[in-house]
Amino acid sequence: MHSFFSIAVELSVGLFALLILTKVMGRASLSESTPFDFISMIVVGDFVSDAIYDPETHIFKVIFAILFWGILIYIIDIVTLKFHQSRGFFESQPALVINKGKIDRNVMKKNRVDMNHLQMLLRDRDIFSFREIEFAILESNGKVSVIRKPEYETTKRGDLDLANRSISVPVTLISDGVIINRNLDRLGKTEQWLISELKKHSIEDPKKVMIAEWRNEDGLFVQKIL
Repeated sequence: MHSFFSIAVELSVGLFALLILTKVMGRASLSESTPFDFISMIVVGDFVSDAIYDPETHIFKVIFAILFWGILIYIIDIVTLKFHQSRGFFESQPALVINKGKIDRNVMKKNRVDMNHLQMLLRDRDIFSFREIEFAILESNGKVSVIRKPEYETTKRGDLDLANRSISVPVTLISDGVIINRNLDRLGKTEQWLISELKKHSIEDPKKVMIAEWRNEDGLFVQKIL
């Protein structure tokens, strides 16, 4: 019974210590945190787990460790605020993955982002086609910020008194130079048809294509590997 009571006390103290630390440090929510914030929370959480599972670790030692860790984080925050050059070391920097409508493959490689992951991030922003994007920035929290091309900026058709039109989901046919045959089958198309469509865009080799996607409304969108 004593051990259960001890665990309950240690959990309660650890929980409130973490809450206080989070409030004082002004940490963002986990979904918005940077990699540095995420690592900090893992380390502090490990301090609390030590107090629960290691009988040699006293709760006051854990509280000291949490407070000392909080002081270190606070000092780092002050340093990054006053000395801009230090941010590159402690914090991830935003990366321009799409510049003037062109996907920068080198930036994607540097940030370990593949085409499937980039498409997922864009769909999370309600963007389903690369043709809509003028600029896209990969933020330090792993999300993307997007500036659409003027013709794709969000408006209500009712505001312009326009008739409704059909909308289809873009289908990726080539990603990083690889033809996706299952998507061709979905459209009822063949590789020969795709190659002939690429020739209309002055592209002879599908391996030179960064992304190719088909949408019923406006056909094939193609971007070559830079």
